[in-house]
Amino acid sequence: MKSRRALVISIIVFIILAIIALVLVLNKGHIGNIALVSIEAVDDKKASEAILPKLTIEIEKEYLSSANKKETSKVTAYKDGEEVTNGVEFESSDTDIVKLNKDNELVAVSDGKATITAKYDGLEGKADVKVITPIKTMKFTTTNSVVRVGKDLQMKLQITPASASTDTLTYTSSDEEIATVNSNGIVTGVAPGKVTITVYDSYTETEKSVNLTIKK
Repeated sequence: MKSRRALVISIIVFIILAIIALVLVLNKGHIGNIALVSIEAVDDKKASEAILPKLTIEIEKEYLSSANKKETSKVTAYKDGEEVTNGVEFESSDTDIVKLNKDNELVAVSDGKATITAKYDGLEGKADVKVITPIKTMKFTTTNSVVRVGKDLQMKLQITPASASTDTLTYTSSDEEIATVNSNGIVTGVAPGKVTITVYDSYTETEKSVNLTIKK
């Protein structure tokens, strides 16, 4: 009798737990407004993309000089983060701008931008490279050294040769709480004080600075 009663109780408990489990599944882990189980939807597309192999390219130099024909830039292909050394085919989208030598190094031909493509084991990876006329000299010629709070001042930069690329230039402010400067060299006064504006050429690794006073 006792064993039969225990069996009945076990069946009833099992049925109750099964009903609770079914309710949780149908209501995405909720009973009423209470979340008992967190059920996250799986994006099949993202899951499949995550496991697909990828081929990427790393170019040693972002910029090459059209004036220096001896300058080269190494190109490396990676499959899922692992370097691939054999069986990779590289090609340039425009050999009038940049070409590849026998060692698969990039060689500049003329100013412009080209896309380098790597092919390996049915995969493709792409990266851009720019060929430029580099800056030889640069200096600020801005005559106004005072900027009013809330006003703008366009920094005037003289570079040689005149055909040199300005893509490699970056402007920075020594204190953005006093003045900010954007990528075009426009300074905006923020608060009274003194600040130094610097322009940096990433290709030649040179810089020039000028001091400004911000007034009300």
